Amino acid sequence: MPLAAAGALVVAEPSLAERISRARRIGTTFTRIYMGVRVNRFLARRVAPTDMSERWSRFHRESAESIYEAAIELRGLILKGCQFLGSRADVLPREYVEVLSALQDRVPPKPFATVRETVEAELGRPLDTIFSSFEREPIASASLAQVHRATTLDGRVVAVKVQYPEIARLVRSDLSNLRLLFRTVARVERDFDLMPLVDELAEAVPLELDFVNEGRNAERVAGFFAERDDIAVPHIHWDLSSERLLVMELVEGAKVSDAAALAKADIDPNDVSRVLVEAYCEQILIRGFFHADPHAGNMLVQASPGGPRLVFLDFGLAKELPADFRQGVVDFAAALLRGDATAMATSLVELGFETRDGKVSSLADLADFILATAQRIRTQAHLDPELAERLRDEIPDRIRENPLVRIPSHLVLIARVIGLLSGLTRTLGTRIDLVGAILPYVLPRPPKPPGPPHQPEL
Repeated sequence: MPLAAAGALVVAEPSLAERISRARRIGTTFTRIYMGVRVNRFLARRVAPTDMSERWSRFHRESAESIYEAAIELRGLILKGCQFLGSRADVLPREYVEVLSALQDRVPPKPFATVRETVEAELGRPLDTIFSSFEREPIASASLAQVHRATTLDGRVVAVKVQYPEIARLVRSDLSNLRLLFRTVARVERDFDLMPLVDELAEAVPLELDFVNEGRNAERVAGFFAERDDIAVPHIHWDLSSERLLVMELVEGAKVSDAAALAKADIDPNDVSRVLVEAYCEQILIRGFFHADPHAGNMLVQASPGGPRLVFLDFGLAKELPADFRQGVVDFAAALLRGDATAMATSLVELGFETRDGKVSSLADLADFILATAQRIRTQAHLDPELAERLRDEIPDRIRENPLVRIPSHLVLIARVIGLLSGLTRTLGTRIDLVGAILPYVLPRPPKPPGPPHQPEL
C-alpha cells in the first residue's frame, strides 16, 4: 500500500509562555465552575431554596457556555475533548451535552496558506503539480482537520483532509495540563474524578491524528459491506495520503438528518432508518468493529434506483469490541426476554460496568428501568419519539444517581449510536421496528454448511 513520503514541515513545540497561557485559560474556566458548584451545593444543603433545580439548570448552562467559548479559543485537544464531553450524557448534566454538542460542526477553518503549506510539505512538491484545482474554502472543518474539494491531475475528484499543523503539539501540552488539574481536584472532590475521561482522550486522540489508521479503518468497514449496494465508504487514494493528509473519493449527498433534502430526492426516510440500523447491527453485533463517531455530519444519503444508499465518512474514531462482547449482549438480551432484572444486572457487570461497592444489586434499579422500557417497546414494536426522548434523558440521570464509577468506553460509544438512532427517529418522523431489525443479529447464527470435498489436482 504505497503512501506519500512525509514532508519537511516542522512545527515547533509550544513555548513556555504558550503552555502557561493555555494552562491559565483552562484552569481559570474550570476553577470558576468548580467554585460555582460548591456555592450551589451550599445553597442546596443549608438554604434549600424552592427554585434550586432551576438554579442548577441555569448554572450548568452558563458553565457549559463558558467551556464552549474556551474550546473555540483554544482549539486543539480542548476542543476535541469538549466535543467528546458533548456526547457523555452519562457523566454530565444535559445542559452541558446540549451546549457542547454544537461544537461538532461549528469550528472556524484555518487560512488557505496554512493548508497549502501542510499539503506541500506532506507530498514534497508544489500544490499545482499535484492537483489541477484545489478549492480555497473548506467543505468541512473540525477539531483536528479540515476538508477541501480538489481535482487531481489525472481527473479524479477528491476530498482532501488536511490535519492542522500545530494540533499534535497542542494535544501533548493540553493532556499534561488536564492531567495535573484533574488529579489535583480528584484528591479533594471524589465526585469530580474526571481522570477516566482524560485517559480515554489520551487513548483515542493520537489514533485520530494518524490518518493512515483512519484510512485503514475506512477500508475495513468498506469490506464489511462489499456485497451491499446500499452502504458505501469513500475509496482512499493512498498514493496521495500520509499520516497528516488523507485523500479520498469525493462523495456527495444529503445529510442523513436533512428531512427536506431527503424528500426533495424522493428518498423514503423509513428506508434510510432501516439501512442505518442494519449497518450498525452488522458492525457491532457481527463484526465487532464499528464507526464510532456517528453524528449527522459523518453520514450522507444518496438516491439510487434500488433505494437509498448510506455513505459513512470520517473513520478517525472506530472501535474494536472485546472478543466476548457479543456473548455478553446475547446473555443480556436473553435475560431481558425472560424479564429477569437480576440476571440483566449481572450481565451489565459482565459487560464491564463497575460500581463503587462492587455489588450487582447496585445496578438493579437501572436494570428494572431498562426492563420496563423494553416491555413498552415490545408492545409498540417501534421506538416512538416520546419514548426515545425519555430514554435519552432518564437513563443518563439514573446512571449518574447510582454508584457507578466506570462505564466501558465501547459501551459509551455504542450509546452514542443508539442516541443517533433515536434522534433520527424524532427528526425524520420514522417508525423503526427495533425488535424486528435487531433480533436476527442477536440470535445464534446457524453454522455455514460445509463446502464440497476438496478434489486434489491430478
